[in-house]
Order: sequence, then C-alpha cells, then structure tokens
Amino acid sequence: MRAVFEKPLIFDGKDKKIVLIYSNYIVSDITKEGVDLCIEKINKNEFNTAVFESAINVEDIFEYEFELNVDSYVMFGVKNSDGTSYENVEFKDAETAKLAERTFKEQFEKLGFKRKEEQLSSIAAAVSPLIITTLVAIIGGFLTWFAYELEDYENTRTRVVKWYVYLMVKISKAVGYLPFLIITGLIVLICLFWVVKRMANPPFKIIAIKES
Repeated sequence: MRAVFEKPLIFDGKDKKIVLIYSNYIVSDITKEGVDLCIEKINKNEFNTAVFESAINVEDIFEYEFELNVDSYVMFGVKNSDGTSYENVEFKDAETAKLAERTFKEQFEKLGFKRKEEQLSSIAAAVSPLIITTLVAIIGGFLTWFAYELEDYENTRTRVVKWYVYLMVKISKAVGYLPFLIITGLIVLICLFWVVKRMANPPFKIIAIKES
C-alpha cells in the first residue's frame, strides 16, 4: 500500500508531547524519543497501532472536524472492530491545530474527502457553553445549599466522616454560604458572557467527510 504521507509531519502536542503524521498513521501523545521509534517501525513495516494508545490508521478515518481558531484538537471519526469511534488528536494550541489541518488536508482530499468550511449558527455556537453554564450553576447551587445547611450543623456521631464532608463543614462554619453563592454567580456571569460572545460572533467549523 502506498504511503499517504511520504514525509513525516511533526507538530507540537498537548503537555509537551508530539503529534506525528507519517505514512498511513497519525500518532499523538508521544515523546520526542517515541517519534524516532515510530518512524523506524513504520519504515520497517513493523508498526502496530495496538501498541500505541493514540494511534490512528488513516485508511480507517471516515471524517474529521474542528472549530477553527477555537479547538486545539482535531476530532477524527474512525472505523474499528466495534463499529465507529471518535478520537481527538490534541495539539499544543488552536493555531497549531489549524496549521496541522492545512498541512494534511490535501492528502485527505486525494483520499476522497470532501472538505467544507462553514460558520456555525448563533444557536449552534451557544450549545456547548450553555451546557457548561448549566453544569456550573447546578454544581455551584448544590454547594451553596450544602454550605447553608451545614452552617448550624453539629456532628453528634462518633463515626469518622469523609474528608471532603469534614472540609465542607469546616469551611461552612468559618465563612458561611455567601462565598459559595458569590463565586458561583461570578462564574455563571463569565460563562454567560462567553455564550453571548459566541452567539455574536459564531466560529467557523471545518468538516471533512469521506465520500463513498
């Protein structure tokens, strides 16, 4: 089988790791030493994706997508023995992810991928931050209620309690529930500002799908 990527493409990954795109493979979350090992194995036709936790065979990819200038990763749809799965290849930052996609998009187009760049609608752009805002509000509201209930709590039991319950009791008795309420309110306001910002200026999304 002819190699899709004839020369190694190397990019900075997350947490000082490396992303290698070479031959018919995308290998992420590896060290600099691991890059040399992968290249050597690939050149000798001894590379096995099962040995590496974050290795994808390009031939198994049926789509990829990411939000331009937002996501620091590219999400690949991959066919496997269980059907399909989605795997994120993490890069150093959003700029590196954009550079990587610009570098490998031509090879994917030759494999029959149809690539398009489209701007999200205001509603679609708001979905992810709204979910996060809701989770923050729920968790923060629970902690605030919990701290309020514990303000006058007196432990009459001799049984040892969990460390986090003990910590919450101590904090609640020392500062009360208001700090939890204020912090939750501030975080929710920041999240809402994020929602409004994305709705006012929705990001562009790159989607590439392999045509049958």
